[in-house]
Order: sequence, then structure tokens, then C-alpha cells
Amino acid sequence: MRSISLAVMAAYVCLRCVDAAAAEPVACSLLTQQQISTVVGVAVGAGAPIAAPTSCQWSGEGKIVTLTINHPRGGQSPVDQFNAGKASSLPGIATEPVGGVGDDAYYVYFEGTKRAGCGLMVKKASSAFEIRVYGFDLDQAKVVAKTLAQDAAGKL
Repeated sequence: MRSISLAVMAAYVCLRCVDAAAAEPVACSLLTQQQISTVVGVAVGAGAPIAAPTSCQWSGEGKIVTLTINHPRGGQSPVDQFNAGKASSLPGIATEPVGGVGDDAYYVYFEGTKRAGCGLMVKKASSAFEIRVYGFDLDQAKVVAKTLAQDAAGKL
């Protein structure tokens, strides 16, 4: 009888894990290859997960776009992580608020550089994600990141 109870409990736990994983958005499904190619101005390859389904990367002709969906870690919710990043003041790292994306958003990039990559952190409801773009001048990177973040936020 005890082994039946343990088997039922194990099955329940497994089903809960599958439900939780299914509820977590898959990064590669939030943007399409065509959307990214149009916005970055070059053909990019299909998105490929980076180590987990919550991150994805597209690249082509010197342009790279990554999308990472935050998940709880270190006792912090995605929104906690977003807020901590926004309040952070690391030397050499600039954060800049941006409107029109999700509930709140900010750019993050290396100060004093014009072409080292640009991230756009976005909070929407209880979710947070980052679009990071490489291969652009900073001003252009901001436009590309914002356009893609608006598209991704619309699917969360």
C-alpha cells in the first residue's frame, strides 16, 4: 500500500513539474526569424535556445539578437531581478529609462562605447525579460532593441 502511495505522489509531483514547465514561456516563440530579419536589416538564422528554453539567439551577417526570459533565481522573482538591475549603479555600466515597452523598461550598456552591445530590460506584469543586440552603433541598437522588445512584450 505504501509503494502505491509513493508512486501516486511521485506521479503527481512529475505532473506538477510538467505543468510548471509548460506555463513558462519559450523564448524562441516570442519573436520570429522574419520579425528579427526585418528589424535588424539582414537575414538571420532560425532562433536557437541558449542553454535553456527561456533564452534564444538569432544571428546573421554580423548582427546578433538574444532574448532571455527571467525566471525566479536566488530567492528573487523576475520583477525583483528587474528592480535590482534598474537600481544598480556599477562603474562603467549605464542604465537609461525607456518608455513605451511593457510596464517599465530600461536600457543597459557600457558607458563610453558606441558598439559593444545594448540590452533592454523589460518588466510586464510578473514577468521580466531582456533583449540584447550586437553589431549596431548604440543609437541604432536602442531602436532595434525597443522594436523587438515591443513585439515580444505583446506576446507575454
